[in-house]
Amino acid sequence: MSARERGRRAKSLKRRTETTPVRTTFRVYTEGISTEPEYIDALKRLPEFADMVSVDISIEEAGATPMHLVETACADKRRADLDIDFYWCVFDVEFPQPHPYLHRARQMASDNGVQLAVSNPCFEFWLIIHQRHHTGPLTTDEAIRLRRQLDGSDGKHLDGVLYLKLIDNAIRRAQSLRKKHHEENTDFPDDNPSSSFDRLVTHIREVAKTNK
Repeated sequence: MSARERGRRAKSLKRRTETTPVRTTFRVYTEGISTEPEYIDALKRLPEFADMVSVDISIEEAGATPMHLVETACADKRRADLDIDFYWCVFDVEFPQPHPYLHRARQMASDNGVQLAVSNPCFEFWLIIHQRHHTGPLTTDEAIRLRRQLDGSDGKHLDGVLYLKLIDNAIRRAQSLRKKHHEENTDFPDDNPSSSFDRLVTHIREVAKTNK
């Protein structure tokens, strides 16, 4: 290749770099087969994210435990053939019968750089606080019923547009509850109700803003 050809190629590459936004990749692992993936899919399609981040949803088998999700994410993170920037696991605590090995799952995630978005008792609580503030403990069944009452759904699917209009309310309420639990020295997994799904949303927002 001649110097002139190399020069033209360098200029061409430069132009593409200047006009093509950097896309940061997230992989999100969830055991939910409908509600969580539908919410995340709606989230990643927001105009503020669409050109800046790529969010891949890895749906594990229904009923997969938090430990299974974290083990899968950690194994994938060690693979050389995957070009993923951030790994997140989305899971529930469940109540009155919590998932097994919750502390072990959290420690493994921390040790391997996998981040967690945990809802207590379940993802439906994250949906609830889009629409109203709630501070009292809930069983999983109670959270599911309350979510259905608030949005009029059958509980199997959700209206992503409806929820994403209210997402800042949910973030604010999740942060407020986390502060409340901290002040009351209430530790995981006894921090019912709570959700750290707001941290995933905030992380995507921060990355998208940096990539602009």
